[in-house]
Amino acid sequence: MTGEYVRAWPAGQGVGLGVSRTVAAGLVGVLDDLECALTGQRRRFARRPRPLPDRRLFPDAYFDREASDAFRARHGVAMRRQVLDAVRRTAVLFVHAHDSGDDPAVVTIPEVAVPDVFCALGHAQALFVSRPRWNALVDWPTVTLRKGGRELTWLVTCQTALAEAALVVSAAGEDEPAHQA
Repeated sequence: MTGEYVRAWPAGQGVGLGVSRTVAAGLVGVLDDLECALTGQRRRFARRPRPLPDRRLFPDAYFDREASDAFRARHGVAMRRQVLDAVRRTAVLFVHAHDSGDDPAVVTIPEVAVPDVFCALGHAQALFVSRPRWNALVDWPTVTLRKGGRELTWLVTCQTALAEAALVVSAAGEDEPAHQA
């Protein structure tokens, strides 16, 4: 295969995510940028990513803005830690797939890791949209023309493919007996 592509499929008790070498390399960089934006650290030989405030990372918990801000003030550190942990675990999966040298790079995602990967891909979108991602107005036909547009497209495409494949895995698991002989 040539070009940029993403494909996901149920794989045993998890999901296989096949991505082109270009997409794999790009997502490894995006996950690194997200980790740096969450921690305030600088990437090696690169500029420091723009920090991500809790308001861009987490939607309002209440209709009242002040109550939502207070919620983020109370729980923001713990929520950021959960996102950072998910990003780090997800990065290990993508780096391993990228470093294999295979094309496509196949990211093997065990069922227990699907929430981490989904979380990391979703929060990474905050790097590329100027408003919180749940309120962002994205012109999808032209998104690849803007800075970070390709990466945003990869993130959304991977997240969508992951969700669709994980739902198949989850639905199959409901029909299976609790134990097998």
